[in-house]
Amino acid sequence: MHVARTERLTHYAYSPKRGKEAMDSIGILPAFTGTLVSDAFTSYSQYSQYRRGLCGAHLLRELVYLKETCAEQQQWTDPLAKLLVELKTAGQRVRDAGGERLSLEQQEKFMRRYNRIITLAAKLNPAGPPAAQQPRAKRQKIPKPIKPKNPSTALVVRLRDKREDVLRYMTDLTVPFDNNGSERDIRMVKLVQKIGGCFRTPAGTEAFCRIRSYLSTARKQGQALLPALESAFAGHPISLLM
Repeated sequence: MHVARTERLTHYAYSPKRGKEAMDSIGILPAFTGTLVSDAFTSYSQYSQYRRGLCGAHLLRELVYLKETCAEQQQWTDPLAKLLVELKTAGQRVRDAGGERLSLEQQEKFMRRYNRIITLAAKLNPAGPPAAQQPRAKRQKIPKPIKPKNPSTALVVRLRDKREDVLRYMTDLTVPFDNNGSERDIRMVKLVQKIGGCFRTPAGTEAFCRIRSYLSTARKQGQALLPALESAFAGHPISLLM
């Protein structure tokens, strides 16, 4: 089950696949040109026409996991978690005041702190330089980099190479800090699976996706759900605005 959503729209889709093949068949991400807030699933990186923001809530959970499983990592996981929480709080204050981004001074301070933390993290979890920093001739001769197997190293490499995506919220407060909205929108699907075990047929799954997309979007736009269903059964579903 895949979900794409905004504050006003929800789209559920079914596919037996999980990666880019599924996303291509659904058709939303290949045409999307805004900013996608998601976890670090690699298939999201295979499209180049949109910007990305990495979910702050996912990052905080990863930092807690590293802290609890390896005490040495606490030297940098705690400061980074504190930075992310402070960034979210500072951003919310600016948004509440009608602003769209932190001041340049605030951004520079957060960036300096972030860079210091990642430098420390990289010392504790050595990894090769980003591919973009390697000489062109060398990049052509070596095979495609293998992802680090160590969870801490993999996270540090991502935080180092994707810092703009990690800090997207800092430079554009119209972008959510996390994708918790998607987690909320997918909650009903998890409830259905918990009660029924699974969907029985592809046709039934697709029907659920269409109905749920319609009702979730109607709710977000302030529509009463029973009249919305009655209108749909009568053959003239309510008009849902973008």
